[in-house]
Amino acid sequence: MKPKIICHIMSSVDGRLLNERWTQPFDGTPASDLLQVYAAIGRELGTDAWMFGKNTLRAAFPYKWGIDGHAVSSDSPIVFVGERRSERMFIAADPEADIFFTSSSLRGDNILVIVGRNATEEYLAHLREKRISYVIVEDATDLREGLEAVGREFGIRCISVQGGGILNGALLAEGLVDELSLVIYPGIDGLSGVPSIFEYVGSATDRPAAGQSLQLLSAEQREHGVMWLRYKFHKKRHK
Repeated sequence: MKPKIICHIMSSVDGRLLNERWTQPFDGTPASDLLQVYAAIGRELGTDAWMFGKNTLRAAFPYKWGIDGHAVSSDSPIVFVGERRSERMFIAADPEADIFFTSSSLRGDNILVIVGRNATEEYLAHLREKRISYVIVEDATDLREGLEAVGREFGIRCISVQGGGILNGALLAEGLVDELSLVIYPGIDGLSGVPSIFEYVGSATDRPAAGQSLQLLSAEQREHGVMWLRYKFHKKRHK
């Protein structure tokens, strides 16, 4: 059974995600103070893991590992438990198996990587050397398979997905989102085409949210005019 998935995201009032483009608070409060409100709410969710998309992860680990090497043998253990001292874990889905990690933790939380059978033995050795946990699935682009694996092998029961829009869109299209935790920054971007809360990559005829409805669970005003809206997903279809 897959873990509960909460999409926890902060956007401008027009649903855009690039915070460096948002207008500044009216009273001169540093925008960073408002971003801290979002981070604090994320901790309030009480999840036992969190994750964000690979493009966002590149900001922390920009270098790529070479993909050439020896294929993973069929008898290789599919699970490695590395350093696990933090209360939460940070999950990274890496379908290309090419993130060059320089630490076993991100923002103080130990890392757990989902990789596919395309990973090389050399890359897995890199993860083990860094004491980074991993789980091997058949295809790491299959989000359901990867999420079910971390739940089964590491006891992860609830994950907050903290961007970006492409990962949120992929989860939405697969019917994997259980809740939306939307934190609204009191500012505007305004430009067409800027990444938004859900960014499913598909054709104009695709409807990634089809069959899914939202129920408002709560609405709260927080510090500095930040709003926190929480929704439950109801689904008429299953994948």
